[in-house]
Amino acid sequence: MNRLVSLATVLCLGAVAACSDRDDDFVQAPAPGAAPVALPEQQADTAATNAALAFNMNRDQLEDADLYSHANADLGDVETLVLDASGALTHLVVELEGPGDMKVLVPVADVAPIDRNGDRDLVTDLTPGQLQALPAWTPPAR
Repeated sequence: MNRLVSLATVLCLGAVAACSDRDDDFVQAPAPGAAPVALPEQQADTAATNAALAFNMNRDQLEDADLYSHANADLGDVETLVLDASGALTHLVVELEGPGDMKVLVPVADVAPIDRNGDRDLVTDLTPGQLQALPAWTPPAR
């Protein structure tokens, strides 16, 4: 019986690790026009720390951030962070509110951190129409 419980525990832990999306949270485009590449866990951790600090957030806050307008409209959710070849954060992949789960590349220069009743999120001057006109996100090939 103990062996069965131990085996079940190992299988459950393996499934949780396999389902982890931590390495999907950060990608890097190695050259202009090249397809994005998922970062390994250790490199993603370093990038997460640097990116979160740039927004005065911790990693969990940045990865769970919502994007709002200055009029307090929920525009979407941060899905992935995109780094350039030097490791600098350049874009956020935001899944826009509305039909179709459209994901777009939002330049970091177009967002700022905001405290909303104790929650750390992001705010932008971009309108929903401007967000929809941004380049669509194409995830890295697996």
